[in-house]
Amino acid sequence: MDGSTDTRSSTEFSLDPSDTNASALPAKESNSDHAGRLVLSVAIGLITALFALELSTRPNVHPDFTVLWQGARLWVDGVNPYAMRASTLAWPFGDRLFYPLPALMLVWPIHWMPRGLATAVFVALPAALLAWRLSRHALWPLLALASPSFVMAVVLGQWTPWLVLAMLWPALGFLLASKPTLGAACFAYRPTLRAFVGGVAITLVSLLLWPSWPVLWLGNLQFVVEHPSPVAAPFGVLLLLAVLRWRRREARLLLAMACVPQLLLFADQLPLTLVARSAREAALLTLGGWVAAIFWFAHEADKFGAVSFAAPYVLAGCYLPALWIVLRQPNHGEIPVWLEQRIATWPKWLRGSR
Repeated sequence: MDGSTDTRSSTEFSLDPSDTNASALPAKESNSDHAGRLVLSVAIGLITALFALELSTRPNVHPDFTVLWQGARLWVDGVNPYAMRASTLAWPFGDRLFYPLPALMLVWPIHWMPRGLATAVFVALPAALLAWRLSRHALWPLLALASPSFVMAVVLGQWTPWLVLAMLWPALGFLLASKPTLGAACFAYRPTLRAFVGGVAITLVSLLLWPSWPVLWLGNLQFVVEHPSPVAAPFGVLLLLAVLRWRRREARLLLAMACVPQLLLFADQLPLTLVARSAREAALLTLGGWVAAIFWFAHEADKFGAVSFAAPYVLAGCYLPALWIVLRQPNHGEIPVWLEQRIATWPKWLRGSR
């Protein structure tokens, strides 16, 4: 399946900042473009904040961030949040705490804020930063912020916008420790030493602060439900075809994402938007995601256990379009010299090239 050719044009480029192919990148922006990006980024952040504030006023709505916020407040007060039982006065949520201590540490700076304001800050800040980073060379990457994955991440107060930031800015690699399974998959997109050190550092600090938290956290994970690996979903085995493009970081991201447990409800799939390398591909991922999300909402959302019915829709709207984009590209990419030597005898269709 390596008969494809690299047809990358001036409107097609990787969102990875380490992509140094100058011919594939637009010209350097002017001061007016710089100011325009800043205004646009702030506007997107404010709109996201207002949306989150409006959601926070609805009764009986407990997004994932509320769990983080409450867990951080209990931890700061000296109470063990991992000992909280679901649907109690102190923990009015349907599940126990499933996030590791680094996630609570990262929420600590805003734990003192009222819940609604803290939620708005948590989702608006990465929205603005992503808008700034994604619009660095073109506007079409901003389609990721119009995807159902981003909207659902805001609605649920999820970590995935922060994880995507860490994928694009290795200095923020410590954020990947907030959600280790997805964080590991995101690390596969761009495995840098800086990101690795950041993740190890915050984990070590968490162990110094509370040496026994991993045992308590792992004990709670046995109660996690409805977090399958996409490869185990119907037709999910097709995602393993991404290995045929193993040299490409987009393929490694897709393959890793397909194999780790996650909530198949669009939000956790936001990192897949980085697979797009052109406006057409970004539009395919965004529109495909919305078609699948609308069909799921229309046919399944009012059913008991609606989340458990979302997997086929997420696979069809997020994963399979990403797979199609990856397989259209040739198996080209830089790898370490020692690995290049080890695979020298592989068939060319599997070995690929630099």
